[in-house]
Amino acid sequence: MAAARIEWFGPKVGELEQSRVAAVIASNYINDGPTTREFEKRVADMVGVRHCVAVTSCTVGLSLALMAVGIGPSDEVLIPDLTFIATANAVRMIGAEVKLIDVEPYRFTIDPEKVASAIGSRTKAIISVDVNGRGCDYDQLEVICKQYGLKLVCDAAEGLGSHWHGRSLGAIGDAGCFSFSANKTISSGQGGMIATNSEDVYFRLRELKDQGRRHGGTGGDDLHPVMGFNFKYTSLQAAVGLAQLDQFDERVAHFAQRDSWYRDLLGDCPGVTFPPLANWKGELLQWTDVLCSNRAAVQEALDARDIGTRAFWLPLHRQVPYRRNDQDFPVAIDVSARGLWLPSSFDLSRADVEEVAAVFRETMQEAAL
Repeated sequence: MAAARIEWFGPKVGELEQSRVAAVIASNYINDGPTTREFEKRVADMVGVRHCVAVTSCTVGLSLALMAVGIGPSDEVLIPDLTFIATANAVRMIGAEVKLIDVEPYRFTIDPEKVASAIGSRTKAIISVDVNGRGCDYDQLEVICKQYGLKLVCDAAEGLGSHWHGRSLGAIGDAGCFSFSANKTISSGQGGMIATNSEDVYFRLRELKDQGRRHGGTGGDDLHPVMGFNFKYTSLQAAVGLAQLDQFDERVAHFAQRDSWYRDLLGDCPGVTFPPLANWKGELLQWTDVLCSNRAAVQEALDARDIGTRAFWLPLHRQVPYRRNDQDFPVAIDVSARGLWLPSSFDLSRADVEEVAAVFRETMQEAAL
């Protein structure tokens, strides 16, 4: 499918990535090896944790993180109703049960008050989701986890480089998981990273991703003392990730400018609401988002101008595998119906944003007539 004239988002790769990948190919070690270890260390240093483990996807990362902290079949895991379905699927993949919780209306993250009232005898963990780089209310979540003896795994798929009150997203709780899929700041096509400060969790993750081995092996007469799988992240992928880490500051500076353009040009547009900005430094939005009272009409008008957007996820309770009644999820329903991610690509210009804003204003004006 051809790209939109003004794209919603997408990866950006070039000569730096090509050079790094070529070096890995020249080394003849293209499996999960030294370049992968370098990438893990760079992310660990950036986030401020002791350990990182690279895996094939953030979905797998969430599953392995849950297993590493002792979650398994028949255990119940609380997750927000408004998230990409991968969060729930990661729980199901290890045989645990999903319990959906409504979100709060300003940051779109799991509502701690509803978490507290949902905890039952089989509840063993919470997966928080840092929607679009907005941190959950970890002050309350950590208190709840301590009070009830729950594990906390953070889905920071969209949160690399963002912070909650000075704490890096993904570095909170027992483990945190990042995504390197195509629509992230750092993209190696696919891939994920699990961050943790626990030595025990780290070594269990190493075993789980590599057939029960903590330190790799020959593939021959290795010892495999525990059960593990094959979720290795190749050095070819890591090479792409390393090249993009070298460009990280430049990329996120553009994101901040992009968000400022949108707020300047659409901040007073009727029917358009920007979620409140954090009252602390260091929050980084992966994409610019708004709540729009006439989203379908706006998307249709933008699409007619060949301008890409993406609607917020459907609430999980309305997806067939996780079907529940609407009555317990009023906020997720409302936010999902109005939420829109605007064009947010690395190459987005001020002129592009001006064009998007003009379509918004024109459409909203027509709707008011």
